[in-house]
Amino acid sequence: MAFSDNLRAARLRAGLTQEALALACGWSGQSRIANYESSAPTAREPKVSEVPALAKALGVSVASLFGESPASQVSRPDPDILTSSYRFLVAAFATLGKAVDFEAEADLFADVYEWIAADDRPAEQRNLVDFAKWREKRDMERGKRIDEQDGRTAAQAGGANQRSA
Repeated sequence: MAFSDNLRAARLRAGLTQEALALACGWSGQSRIANYESSAPTAREPKVSEVPALAKALGVSVASLFGESPASQVSRPDPDILTSSYRFLVAAFATLGKAVDFEAEADLFADVYEWIAADDRPAEQRNLVDFAKWREKRDMERGKRIDEQDGRTAAQAGGANQRSA
């Protein structure tokens, strides 16, 4: 597929309007996105420097916007971060007097992995409070995406993207 088709498909999967995507990239109006999604011969693709902003706002890889297959986009998880994530969750659940069920808590495990990958502190300095704050901030940022159906943010629509720690 062409870049324009990949961009449109990613935007629709993310539930964003053209205007919402433009705003998420720090641009005003939707005309730039409309142009990038156009298959008209006069349409232009974004500058190379603009593509990372599009990918980040859509939650996809830059490669996917250029049509690389999903198999080529999967990267191997870092074993050290996997181990740290596992240990963090085991310890966190132990403080609650519970054993973690990794099958039932796969989404939580993915969140912890994402947090630890971005957190450069030593493992002994990480705690549930910091994780909960990070997760709340991340979810609030995701909540700013505009709901295409009614124009409200996800947070206004009842926190559809909000997850509790």
